[in-house]
Amino acid sequence: MPKTLASELVKHRFSNGQLAKILRVADGTDYEKALSTVGLYRPTSTLLVIGGASHMTQESQAKLIQFFNGPLATLSEKLDITVLDGGTDAGVTHMMGHARHYISGQFNLVGVAPLRRIIFPGKHQPKLLDNIDPQLTEEYDKDCPPVELEPHHTHFFLVSGYKWGSESRWLAEFSSVLAGYNPSMTLLINGGQVSLMDLKLNLELGRKVIIVAGSGRLADTVANTISGVNPDNETIQHLVKTYYPSQLSVFDLLATSLDDLRDQLSMYFNC
Repeated sequence: MPKTLASELVKHRFSNGQLAKILRVADGTDYEKALSTVGLYRPTSTLLVIGGASHMTQESQAKLIQFFNGPLATLSEKLDITVLDGGTDAGVTHMMGHARHYISGQFNLVGVAPLRRIIFPGKHQPKLLDNIDPQLTEEYDKDCPPVELEPHHTHFFLVSGYKWGSESRWLAEFSSVLAGYNPSMTLLINGGQVSLMDLKLNLELGRKVIIVAGSGRLADTVANTISGVNPDNETIQHLVKTYYPSQLSVFDLLATSLDDLRDQLSMYFNC
């Protein structure tokens, strides 16, 4: 049987100067223990960003960058919100990291990703990637190669897994545990099958989710279902029937002012 490795923490400085704490999370580690190991133990409001940016129109992408660099980053900084996402240098997590850098933000930005799906920028590979058990023989998905970590994040959790989605439960639970009794919200932007899993988990944990319509793919499908256009996906139909409007709401990225979304977020986190 493969040996069990203990959780291992390293500090890694990216080429841009950002110092990040990176924890390889051992199987069986509880959420509170993992968070406290990297110093994330005080209750804080949390905002979880799920989804992607695939097949997104140029108009939607430009509007999203405005949102990330403006209302989302500045509000997170002002209210000391901890933001969580997938941690890789792609899609909305890339936008989130660059938005923190854009405003010279100091808020915690936490990425959670499967250990076997990430690579580090540059030549330096932290020691926590050494000694991975060679008896583990499951192969990478050749159609979905590993992705670099986004270099403006402050903390990373690398959890066991070869496939995207291995991190979904950790992301959802981390956001709840870290928030405690403080406000906690999720934004769904674009996204595919893994994001549908994320959405389901977040709703089951009682979290409010804003669907960013106009960003494409899953977000638009959920928004269309809410507006009465039923997709073939029974899971989405069930989620809308169960959680709308108590936990699900829609923001139209292309038809509504970003100030309205800023006001929604500000009111929720200031409540």
